[in-house]
Amino acid sequence: MKNKKSFIGILLLITGLVLVSFPLYVEWNQNKEVKAMEQALSLIAESDGTEPVALEQIANLSLTEKQLQNVMELEIPYINIKQHILSETTDENLNIALTQIKPNQQPGIGNFTVAGHRGYRDGRHFSNLAEVPIGEKVYLHAGDQTYIYEISSSEVIEPTFVEVLNDTAGKDEITLITCTVSGAKRVAVKGELVEVVERE
Repeated sequence: MKNKKSFIGILLLITGLVLVSFPLYVEWNQNKEVKAMEQALSLIAESDGTEPVALEQIANLSLTEKQLQNVMELEIPYINIKQHILSETTDENLNIALTQIKPNQQPGIGNFTVAGHRGYRDGRHFSNLAEVPIGEKVYLHAGDQTYIYEISSSEVIEPTFVEVLNDTAGKDEITLITCTVSGAKRVAVKGELVEVVERE
């Protein structure tokens, strides 16, 4: 009986360690991919565009040069994030960065939509998005311009409420989407364009 209890205790301990370790392992792998992406973006920025960039030399890079073209950045000072936005939403891309939800979007025109995972820890991806209050600014850095949006609404919606992504006549806005903690619903944060400035 004693041996059986010891075995069950050890089994529970091992199970607990696996459950704690798995998110850390996933995050470790994602961090390697993020660093590879940042290295690739630096190489692309430094190139003169006349020859292909040797991205194949970068370890852990899962993105092609085409996928890295026109990558933007989203900055939200209130929650201390500045993250890249990839042009296509896929499971793989969402593990590395934020992503554009709708194809062929243009900053400052219509409803620019961005998706992001919550992340396992605070400060990763959109884990703290719901905390951003109305009136705060978010900055979309695209090319040599920065599009400044002011948060106008924040709500929890059903996953099926895709109308939140639609353009609204006469409005240029941004919509940021992530999951709630349970994953059952979505957090939708909207901002209205207030200014476009030259990027520093």
